[in-house]
Amino acid sequence: MLESKHKQLSLHSILYNKIPDNHLLKLINSAVDFSFINKLLEGSYCKYYGRPAKEPEMMARLLIIQYLYNLSDVQVIKDTAVNLAYMWFIGINPEDDLPDPSLLAKFRTQRLKDITLDDIIKEVVKQCVDKGIIKGTG
Repeated sequence: MLESKHKQLSLHSILYNKIPDNHLLKLINSAVDFSFINKLLEGSYCKYYGRPAKEPEMMARLLIIQYLYNLSDVQVIKDTAVNLAYMWFIGINPEDDLPDPSLLAKFRTQRLKDITLDDIIKEVVKQCVDKGIIKGTG
């Protein structure tokens, strides 16, 4: 079941102010509208039945971190648990729990059936080129 969640910052989220403005993930986040991911994948989730699913945008953001930093499923979860920039990028509070690494594999195989991670990465890169974060030469 796919739910829309209202994200409220916790007291600990003030730690996110320590992330420099020129950090790669902050630059990507400022240039890319990730809302296309939830719209793209809403057909692969049931709206009314089942237990609440992890938000597709958050899962895709984890896969983007994994792709950028060449991490395994297990390592991206371990690194996100201790890296403020990763937590900020995926949209969780520092005290929130992360999904199990097996959910990343399940997300790739069951939710990304009709599209691939490469399609999502291409859209992210396209938006970054349009905003001038990266050069579109080559």
